[in-house]
Amino acid sequence: MDAVTPTLAPTAVDARAERLRSAAAERGLDAVVATSDASIAYLTGFHGLQLERLFAVAVRTTGGGALVVPLLESEAADAAPTTLERAVYTPDSDGLRELAGALGDARTVGVEEHHLDLGRARALEERGFRLEAAFEVVMALRARKDAEEVERMREACRVVAEILETLLSELRPGDVEREVNARVEYRLKERGATECHPLVLFGANSSNPHGKPGERVLQLGDVVCADISAAIGGYWGDLTRCATVGPPDEWARAAHGVVVEAQQVAIAAARAGTPARDLDAAQRRVVEASPELGRCLHGAGHAIGVEVHEPPFLVSRTEATLEDGMVLTIEPGLYLSGTGGIRLEDDVLVAESAPELLCRLPLDLREIPTA
Repeated sequence: MDAVTPTLAPTAVDARAERLRSAAAERGLDAVVATSDASIAYLTGFHGLQLERLFAVAVRTTGGGALVVPLLESEAADAAPTTLERAVYTPDSDGLRELAGALGDARTVGVEEHHLDLGRARALEERGFRLEAAFEVVMALRARKDAEEVERMREACRVVAEILETLLSELRPGDVEREVNARVEYRLKERGATECHPLVLFGANSSNPHGKPGERVLQLGDVVCADISAAIGGYWGDLTRCATVGPPDEWARAAHGVVVEAQQVAIAAARAGTPARDLDAAQRRVVEASPELGRCLHGAGHAIGVEVHEPPFLVSRTEATLEDGMVLTIEPGLYLSGTGGIRLEDDVLVAESAPELLCRLPLDLREIPTA
């Protein structure tokens, strides 16, 4: 089908497309094609269900471009707040013809190399396009959040914090992990979450940071690690807090104290110009000084935005430098196999002056009543 130009005034997403156009030109590219759901949403405001069909945003450095979608998504694409053309394809096309048309006379095309599959990449090359890796070009824009994005993330954190508070106030011995996580998911979706990842683990199960909630029943003396994340308004909030059923034992109290300190030093390091790996080094100096309390199983955190996990990742191999406007999860933890895990997580806005927490949920190790 032919591309259609919507009669819309320029919007915030158009400004992002223009910044991508400029960044692509600086890299010597003729165009950039974004194919991941997150980047498409960032550049156009369009949220679709991609599955096996091609969705793409083509932005040419000389001007113009298009949002490429299948016919069944045409109404949703028309409603998106972008002034890019819509290139809508019917079931007799795989969308590559329409994408090639949107690229026009561009020849050197940047692509999201972690997302565009090999078959489609080869098909574009057969049409005469020379493909270059450009994921980092797109991510350099997505990494620095504008004021509207920060406010959306602040709202997501506010909802997650409220659900987390409700959860910790209601938990009682006899609750079942699977059922608790299902209730949390339901409540998040009631509050407008389009996606969510509740991960509430009891006792020894919490020593696996990404364990799967099951039939484990909450018991006296258990540690509870409650990690809740949700996308609301297109942006994620992600928080983790811990509790014990009844008074904490010596291990839980000591491990919690160490993790609080580790989070504080990592947050303090979250300033523009700081190497991202320095945050991981800061938390490791604290948690790895207490090996008797458990193991450090992961980095200090990651960036967050239209995806729950975005680069830069706060690990030792990361070469990125923090920039003003990045939002990071900072989430150190200690994990003792057979006993449990303690992790604390907050979402932190990076600034040159001082890091800012997007919400202020108390870090206390909560005590769940035994009856």
